[in-house]
Order: sequence, then structure tokens, then C-alpha cells
Amino acid sequence: MKTSFMFCTVSIFLSLIFLCSCATEQSIHRSLPAEVSINKDAGRGGLLIVTLRLENGQKLPFIIDTGASCTFFDKSLEPKLGKPLGTTVGELAGVKSTNNYYDVSPKLYLGGAPLMMTGTIIAACDLKRMSALLGPPVMGILGMDVLEHYCIQLDFAAGKMRFLDGDRVDKQMWGKAFPIVALNAEDARPAVAENLFGVRGPHSLIDSGYNSDGWLMPKYFRQWTNEAVLGTNGEARWPNGMFGGEKYPLVSLPEQDFESDAIGIRFLARHLVTLDFPNHTLYLQRQSIGPLPDPRMDEFKPIRDKEPKVTAHLRAMVQDLIEGTTRADDYTAEAWKKLLPRQKEIQAETKRLGSFVSMILVDRSHASGQRSYRYRLEFAKATLLARFVFDQQNKLASGVTEAMEWKEPPY
Repeated sequence: MKTSFMFCTVSIFLSLIFLCSCATEQSIHRSLPAEVSINKDAGRGGLLIVTLRLENGQKLPFIIDTGASCTFFDKSLEPKLGKPLGTTVGELAGVKSTNNYYDVSPKLYLGGAPLMMTGTIIAACDLKRMSALLGPPVMGILGMDVLEHYCIQLDFAAGKMRFLDGDRVDKQMWGKAFPIVALNAEDARPAVAENLFGVRGPHSLIDSGYNSDGWLMPKYFRQWTNEAVLGTNGEARWPNGMFGGEKYPLVSLPEQDFESDAIGIRFLARHLVTLDFPNHTLYLQRQSIGPLPDPRMDEFKPIRDKEPKVTAHLRAMVQDLIEGTTRADDYTAEAWKKLLPRQKEIQAETKRLGSFVSMILVDRSHASGQRSYRYRLEFAKATLLARFVFDQQNKLASGVTEAMEWKEPPY
């Protein structure tokens, strides 16, 4: 998982490799969960979250993450998991941690039906930071050890998640089919032999836990952002993508130094998505030309600016970021350490947004010695919703883009 520091769509990558049993084919009859509602901002700036429950009736919000090998719970639920078998190292929101794993897990229910799981290994991880990034609290992540048993349809337009019988249902309206394969010989997570650069062959992880359109490996990212060279053989160029022979305007594809590319929740949300894991097929029925609108862009309205000096200072700092003239004195030591190696990347990103026009205060709060401000940042080609936090010494402790909308036409 990687979270950009500033002026880039907030990305949340769940790369958690825990001890899991291998997938096995299940031939026994099972009852499928009923249709359930998903959160309204899923694929529109938020991850896909559904409410599960335990046998005792306790309701728990879980992220549906096809990029996670295993299911795990928040650490606050560890008393329900029994005695830990051992520990394993995982990475969440860019932070590595040592987590306990367990051999006895409570049953999870969705839509009134118990969920099937490969093996019984459950890991526990601190999800407080994840909850802070997402907004609503989450108590766990549902990974491929559960999802691999089901044919799941994600209807973002209707706000529904459906569990279907992939062997008996009519698939004519499911759209274009893409074979699902293992990511590589050592990693069984689901992938397709396509990427959003438009090249067939390199595998892309199907990662519903990645809060962007996807990512590109360095080789393809450099080609995708090279505006001086026209794309050939179906290759796309920034800011548009190409997948399965179709154009996708205004995609957000950070560079990630991993062994694969990926497609994320923001890209998936442009479609009616059917993940038929038992039959190893992804179906995409396109429903939107561009990215779905982020509801957070309209959630915050302009408010009276009682601290114009703060706004003026922040505007100067944004201008410094654009021009590459940032100063360490404006940031906390930790924030500067994170920002320093990314200045050229941020400069390139903001250049693509066009000229910086204005910033309008839409929210502010003071708590625990910190001051938080949200602004709408208007650029010539895009609008950003950004949040800035200052410490007691008036140093910028963090700056994150929470939402972004392009102003350019689709093509």
C-alpha cells in the first residue's frame, strides 16, 4: 500500500501476504449470501465496504479486497480469535508491522449466510490508520481465501453486491470476458493479461483494495507519461488509458515498483463487474465513459475564511511545490522527510493539472494542538479537494488530496 503525500489521488494498496492454505475446489452445496448494499462512495473516492456479522450478531464493516491473499481482523477483535499461533510481517498503508495470526476464527456471515473460507488462518492488524484515511471505521478486510469460492457481481450504479451461481445464470449481459490467472508462479492472487497502458501480456493484479484506477510498473509508466511520443499498437498516453481494446479517459495510474501492473476499484467502478472466481473469469460491462463522480467534491461547501493569513501561506506553499522551490522550514521534520524525495514527481503531477487558479476554504477544525483545513484547489484542468494539518509550531504536518475531478472533456 502506498499513500501519496500531496497532489495525487490518495492510494491505498493492500499488499498483505499472510500464511494461507492453497485454494481448493469445493463441490459441496452451499447457500449463497443474499444481495447486499455497498457504500455510496465505493469506486468514487472510497473503497468497497460491506457489513458482515459474527455469530453473536455483532456487525462489522469489512473492505472487500481481491488484492489481499487472506482475511484479517482489526486488533481490537483479537480476544475473539483465541490463542495466536505465531506472528507474520505485513504491510498496510505503507507501514510494515508484525501481526499475530490464528488457527481458530469466528464464522463470518454476509446477507444471512455463512461465508466459506479456505483454511482457518486469520491474521490481526491495526486498522486505525486505515480507518483514518477512509473516514468510516473498518474492522477487517475480506480477502481471497473467502472470495475465491464465489461468483460476485459488483453493481456500482445500483450500489449492490450480488452472489450468483456462475454455472446456472445467463451471462449474456455480463459484458466482455477476461480470463483470470494467477499473478505469477509464487502468487495466486487474481490477475488478467492486460494493463491500462494498453499492452497485452504483462499481468495486472485485480485489486479492489487499491483506491485508484490502478498502477503501472516503471517501464510502462515512463512510456505512458512520455507525451512527446505518440502511442502505437493500442498504447495509451497520459491522462487516458486503454484496456481490452477500449479507451478509458482520465485514468489515475501512479508508478509502482512492483512485479506487476494493477487495475483498482476506481477503474472497476466504471463497469458492471462480475468476478466469477470458481470459473476463473472476469466480466466487465462498461457503464461509464469517464470516472464516476466523487461525492466528497460536493460534500464540502465554501465557508467564511477567518484566517486569511493561513490561506495565503498555504497558497504560497502550493506555488512553491509547483515551481520546485519548497522550503524545509515550512514543514515538520517528518513531513519534510517524506516530501523531499518526491518533489520532482509532485512537480510533474501538478504541471499536468494546468495553471494554479485558486484555493477556497471548505472546512476547518482544531483538536489536540493540531489545526486541520480543507480547501478546493482549482487548476485549469482539474479540481482537487485537499486537507492540510498544521502542528502547534505552525509547521505543515501532512497534506493529502482526498478527491479530484478533471475538467477536460472525456476524449
